[in-house]
Amino acid sequence: MNPSRLWPMAIVGVLAITVGANAWILYEANRDPNATAMEPDYYRKAVAWDTTMAQEDRDAALGWRLDARPAAYDPAGTPIAVTLADRDGAPLPGARVTITALHNLEGGRTVTGAGTTGPDGRVVIRLGLRRTGLWELRFETERGADRFTAVLHRDVDTAR
Repeated sequence: MNPSRLWPMAIVGVLAITVGANAWILYEANRDPNATAMEPDYYRKAVAWDTTMAQEDRDAALGWRLDARPAAYDPAGTPIAVTLADRDGAPLPGARVTITALHNLEGGRTVTGAGTTGPDGRVVIRLGLRRTGLWELRFETERGADRFTAVLHRDVDTAR
């Protein structure tokens, strides 16, 4: 083959390889839906930043204490024992507790559950967690006119 015809084919070949490599990188980058979903509805939360800070002030003024202890992982629903107390440690019965759980590997997928605390300020909520590991548990608690929020990080393991 004549060398004067070879270099244009080489340029076309290099361009074809570049386009193919870019298409493959684009496919790989968009294959996992959780790779780009770090925070669900992040824009709305960013716009409402002042409201979030005001809620943190109300949380501090209430002085409520919330604790959560997940039991061993269960694919049918992992029980999470939630305890709610006032600033003096007295139980808070009749509070509506909502949990939104996010796993570190699946930021785009949330699991939600709710329950009402009993006379001892405790409630067990079963969540359909998809895996073990570190979970971020976001709590919204309402009792009468009071609203309290908390965020806890808990490890869910196969044995407790």
